[in-house]
Amino acid sequence: MSGWIEFAGPRLATMRRAPLRATFIERPHRFAARCALRGGREVTAHVPNPGRLTGVLAPRCQLLLDGPFRATRALPYTMVAAKAGGVWVGANTIYANRVFPALVSHGLFPEFDPTSIRAEIAHGHSRFDFRLGGMMVEVKSVTLASGGAGRFPDAVSARAARHCDELAVLCRSGSPAAIVFVAQRGDVESVSPEDEVDPAFGAALRAAAGTGDGLTWPAIDPYERIDWIWHTPDLRPLQAQVLGSTASDHLPLLAEFEASP
Repeated sequence: MSGWIEFAGPRLATMRRAPLRATFIERPHRFAARCALRGGREVTAHVPNPGRLTGVLAPRCQLLLDGPFRATRALPYTMVAAKAGGVWVGANTIYANRVFPALVSHGLFPEFDPTSIRAEIAHGHSRFDFRLGGMMVEVKSVTLASGGAGRFPDAVSARAARHCDELAVLCRSGSPAAIVFVAQRGDVESVSPEDEVDPAFGAALRAAAGTGDGLTWPAIDPYERIDWIWHTPDLRPLQAQVLGSTASDHLPLLAEFEASP
């Protein structure tokens, strides 16, 4: 992989200096897991992830736990990561929100205003994760992967599809908006919708992707599109995005097409 930028992000564990090693036994329900610590003692842990964690949680896979928390809590530990094959995968969806301001402050998103970040912004029927300047931003945590690409979601998410629809409405009204996918694993280089799991989300995301301003030069107040991707009629555009980069005074465009048989 290329383009790695290293920086000190938020810690995975908040109660401990270093997470506890454990082994996964089972997930009796969506938000709980039975685990065995290194000495063999069995404990229960909160799973802070509403998704299925498909391809991540498997019998006897290695875990990282935070805790123990106060005795009044029903589940004394919290699962913060699991090892899928040889790759550690963040299991806490909230961690994506915690790391996002650090990503912005280190210049990974030149299109965002790093001087004004507000969290938990209510708008319409939704509550979005951040507002940066005048741009509404929703952050999605990605744990599912296939063939070197991250996939989202790993479970049907009507809420995520609604976020796409409402952000598209904002764009059409002239207010900038964005969805940021944070892949909590180091073996992927791109993220795309997982249509086999939630085709409604994929359709909503692709529909919303066509409503942005498409501006590709990082001026303070760009006012028109100057970079385009042209294609022949036998190709059907599926999605496109403007990528953040400091390599040029023009931001790169990435598009996905489907070729006719």
